[in-house]
Amino acid sequence: MPSIQDVADQINAKLDSISVKTAETAVNTNNTTNEVKAVGSKIDVSNALLGQINFDIKDGFSNIGQGVSQLINLSKASLAVQIHQTRQNDTIICLLENSNEMLCGITRKLTRQLELSEASLTSLLRIEGIEERVHSDAAADYDRHLAIEERMEECCPHPEEPVEPCPEACSKPKFEPPRVDDKGWKPLPQPKQPKPVDKPQEPH
Repeated sequence: MPSIQDVADQINAKLDSISVKTAETAVNTNNTTNEVKAVGSKIDVSNALLGQINFDIKDGFSNIGQGVSQLINLSKASLAVQIHQTRQNDTIICLLENSNEMLCGITRKLTRQLELSEASLTSLLRIEGIEERVHSDAAADYDRHLAIEERMEECCPHPEEPVEPCPEACSKPKFEPPRVDDKGWKPLPQPKQPKPVDKPQEPH
């Protein structure tokens, strides 16, 4: 049977072991606390960087939006100019079509008139030659009468035949330059960098 001293020694040994384990647990708990603090500091740094990234993204999208708005305004101005040029081309085509129609009409009339004139001239020369030979005195009298008529025409001319109407005038589009909403757009200023976060100290 163990003695009281042996029991006391065993109890003291158990207490020493518990004391050592308790000290080790305290050290481990302190180390865990330091590590948790270090992780928390790193999370703060990450949050600060994420905040800066979010701000940069918002700033970039704002710049892109303003730039796209200016491009849309310039596209509208370019489209207005193109529409005006299209209308001008329509007017030019209309004028060319009218000119072509008039030239074709003149050509047909001149061709027909030339044929009639040549036929009439041939007939008149023949008739005139015959009449002058047969009625020389009448021919002389005709010449005198013709001279009188020419002088009378110079004095009191006959009313002229109405001129053939020309095609209607083509419409001429009026160009109105578009108003571009230019508010002096400039890129947004460079965003400020976030304040640096102190790096967590490594636990000793």
